[in-house]
Amino acid sequence: MWSKKGVAVAAALVLSGTGLQAAPVITGWNTDNVAVSTAINGVAGESVIYDRAPGEAGARSSGKVVFDGSESDTPGLKIVNDAAPGVPPSNGDVYNCVMANSPASCNSAKQSGKRLKFQRTGHEATDLVFNLNPDGTFSTAGNDGLYKFFTAFGNATDGRLGSFQVSLGTGVGTGFVGSGIGDGLSFKQSFDGREPNNSQFSALFANGLFGDIDDVHTITGYFSQARAGFDMAFTGEDRFVSTGLFGDYASLFGPMLSYGELPLGFFYDSDGNADTDDVLVAHQLADGSWVQNREILGDGSVATLAYGHDGIAYDSLDALLIALSAGGLQSCADVGAGTACLAGADSIDDLAKFNLTFFVDPTGFDGDQFTLRIESSAVPEPGSLALAALALGVAGTLRRRRG
Repeated sequence: MWSKKGVAVAAALVLSGTGLQAAPVITGWNTDNVAVSTAINGVAGESVIYDRAPGEAGARSSGKVVFDGSESDTPGLKIVNDAAPGVPPSNGDVYNCVMANSPASCNSAKQSGKRLKFQRTGHEATDLVFNLNPDGTFSTAGNDGLYKFFTAFGNATDGRLGSFQVSLGTGVGTGFVGSGIGDGLSFKQSFDGREPNNSQFSALFANGLFGDIDDVHTITGYFSQARAGFDMAFTGEDRFVSTGLFGDYASLFGPMLSYGELPLGFFYDSDGNADTDDVLVAHQLADGSWVQNREILGDGSVATLAYGHDGIAYDSLDALLIALSAGGLQSCADVGAGTACLAGADSIDDLAKFNLTFFVDPTGFDGDQFTLRIESSAVPEPGSLALAALALGVAGTLRRRRG
């Protein structure tokens, strides 16, 4: 009698002449432990993830996937198999991915809405379950069977995020069983014999906050030209953990902020288009004063004046507005579409989230489901720590202005 894996091997031999590739295929997100809402009239929807069926007594949640109904839609997550190459194709293209349920695909351009928006709301385990067909087929010749996870990880808890970890297994809640060594399910830890690069395994804050000029960003990061994020390490084939912040984030803000602690920034709409990213030009300090790290040039472009908290200081928002308006710029509320304008002050979401990227390898797994478990720890934050962190100032990055 053949084992299930033996049948899969035999199927691969049969299918090799048809162009189909036999391998475990993720067929969908199993939402048996998820309560899914919808996005209505501009109010974001959410898929709240529980430790059991949502209707069961005692069901608890520490995480959710959110979606806005336009850039991403219900349930906020989709699986793509046999992804078409990018235009133009690149050596970073992947065959399969788990991403936001958006019009984009795995190999779409940067900033095309690929990242599913996961938010931590507590610090108990959050279990995302995926259905798997162990005898599935890929239609693309040479499909490696790996899945790239495009995730934006947000801190929607009531305090600062200290650390996080991600592991593989089966089941949810108290029924979760960690993946075992050699069971065919693991995280991909090397690529062609090399350690993964940032596009394969990383936890990075937005480039517009900390980063250099690249093919998407025409100006260096608002606070630093160097990247910032979480260092991470594998602790076996089925688990990785954060090992601390790197870059200037911690020195400027302390541990990772939550959405409830977001400071204000002042934004400039460089193209008069409400659907494109506005540019951060100044940030507010805890005492109410403002610092301008970017200047708006006569041709409408933006240039860096300083990094950190070393820009031009203003006693108030009114004083900043007078300076920014001196070149003739008006509030976006007072001009028509297509005119560059001052978009105003708003919270800086990218301070409370980072882009988490990794690969899952299910190619030898013969189960029909697997679980991605996300856990995190809080940072005890006495009042003195909070005041000290805020006294250093606040920061910002690119944001999307709606309407």
